[in-house]
Amino acid sequence: MSQIQNTDPIIGQQFGNVVAQSILGRGGMGAVYLGYHPGLDMKVAVKLLPDLFVGKRELVERFLREARVSGKLQHPNIVRTLDVGQSHGVYYLVMEYVEGVDAQRLLDREGRFSPMRAINICGFVARALGEAHDQGVMHRDIKPANILIAKDGKVKVTDFGLARSITNTATALTLSNQVVGTPNYMAPEQIKSMDVDARVDIYALGMTMWQFLTGLLPFDGPTPMAVLLNVVNETLGMPKEIFDPLPREIREAIVAMTAKDPRRRLPNIPAVLAVLKKARDALRKAGLDSTEPLKGPPRSSSPQIPSMGGSDFSSRAGTQLPRSAPDSFSRPLGSGPMPAPPKPGGRRT
Repeated sequence: MSQIQNTDPIIGQQFGNVVAQSILGRGGMGAVYLGYHPGLDMKVAVKLLPDLFVGKRELVERFLREARVSGKLQHPNIVRTLDVGQSHGVYYLVMEYVEGVDAQRLLDREGRFSPMRAINICGFVARALGEAHDQGVMHRDIKPANILIAKDGKVKVTDFGLARSITNTATALTLSNQVVGTPNYMAPEQIKSMDVDARVDIYALGMTMWQFLTGLLPFDGPTPMAVLLNVVNETLGMPKEIFDPLPREIREAIVAMTAKDPRRRLPNIPAVLAVLKKARDALRKAGLDSTEPLKGPPRSSSPQIPSMGGSDFSSRAGTQLPRSAPDSFSRPLGSGPMPAPPKPGGRRT
C-alpha cells in the first residue's frame, strides 16, 4: 500500500455500513474511496464532500440532490446510489462500484473510437438519459468523463450532481448566479441562461459523439469563457479526413443532435435512438462495423476543462475493456452488457 494510503485518515473509517478501504480519486469537489459493505458483501464507491464545504448551502444541496436524483433512477446504464448520510464531519454518498474506466480516459489512451464503437456507447448513454427524462430529470453534464465503461463492457452514466427537474423551467444558473456545466458540451441556451429542457442532454450527447469520432474537444479554447463564446458563435467543424469516408448518416445524426437552436434539435431520446440506429445500419451496410481501435497515430484529446459548478474527480481505474456489440444498444430496455466480439482463436481484448 502506498504512503498516501497509509497516511490517509479516511482509510478504515466507517460511513454508514461501509468501511473505506482505499482512495480511488480526488478533485475539487471531494474524493471517492473504494469501500466494502459487509451486509451486502460487495465493493462500493464512497463519494465524500469535504468538511470545508459543509457550511456552504449550495454545495451541500447539490451533493444531496445527486443522491436524491440518482437514487430514484433504476436503470442498467445508470450508476446506482445505495445510501447517503453524514459522518466524521462530511457528507457521504455510497454508490455502485464500477470497475473499469471513464470514456475520457479511454479516449486519451486510444485517441479516438471507431464509428461503430462511438455509436454503441452513445446509444447506451441515450437509453440512460431516456430513463432520466421519463422520470423528469435532465443530467446537464453529459461528457466522456461522466460515462463509465465497465470491465465487463457495460456502459453507465454517472455524476448527477448538476441534474435538474425538467418541470423546473428556471435557467441553468445556480443559487450564486453562476452558469453550471462543462463549457465544451453546454448547449447555447444553457450559456445564455435561457429556459432549458431535456434537449440540453441531447446536445451534449451529440458533442460527445463528435469527440468520440475525432478525438478532439468540441469548441476548444484557452479559457472557459473562450469556449463558451465559441459554442455560441462558431459552427461545429466536420473534419473531412474523419467524416468524408463515413456514411452521411453519421454527420446527419450529429447535426440533428447539436443544432444551436433547440427548436431545430432532435426533440427527445426516441428520436436520438432512431438516428443512431440509422447511422449504425449505414455503417454495417458499408462494412464499417468494427469496434476495434482505429489504426494509425491516435489524436490526442485536449486537456479537459472541468465542470463549472460540478465535480471533477474520477473513480475509475484503467482497465483493458471489451468492445461494443454492433446492435446492443437497440435491444429491449434492461438487456445485458456489450459482449466482446471474439478474435481468432476465441480470445477477447
